[in-house]
Amino acid sequence: MENNCFCGNNTAYKECCGAIHSGKRKAITAEDLMRSRYSAFVLADVDYILATYSSETCPSDQKKEILEWTQSVEWLGLKVIHTEKGKEFDSVGWVEFQAGFIEKGQKQIMHEKSFFHKESGVWVYVSGEYPKLDKEGKENLPNKNDLCFCGSGKKFKKCCLK
Repeated sequence: MENNCFCGNNTAYKECCGAIHSGKRKAITAEDLMRSRYSAFVLADVDYILATYSSETCPSDQKKEILEWTQSVEWLGLKVIHTEKGKEFDSVGWVEFQAGFIEKGQKQIMHEKSFFHKESGVWVYVSGEYPKLDKEGKENLPNKNDLCFCGSGKKFKKCCLK
């Protein structure tokens, strides 16, 4: 896997999220953890996904369902929109992102603002919320003329918006 990491960083998977998945290094920031969790969803690594949940919110009883879902979708790409706090010496952080995927033949976008905190000095995922809808009741998607977050190089309107 010498190509760029699934999370969208211009680094090989084994040096990026793979190093975190294998335990070679820890996620330094909340964004690092969020990106590594995205890559774990791409790889259907449910053990890692569950291990990086907060002890207070971990859905360990849903392991089978999470695995089935991660294996049923085709992941298209990740776009980090905004981060707040979540740096190395912070204890809490938020990461807003969009993740594109195809499920049952339909292109979809998961848009979430995730909350992270540290447990025993390690970043963990606590929960996520979906951004508010705009005045017209539509989710605030990328501008149709922006480059698509999936990395295709095409404009959003000619790619994942279809």
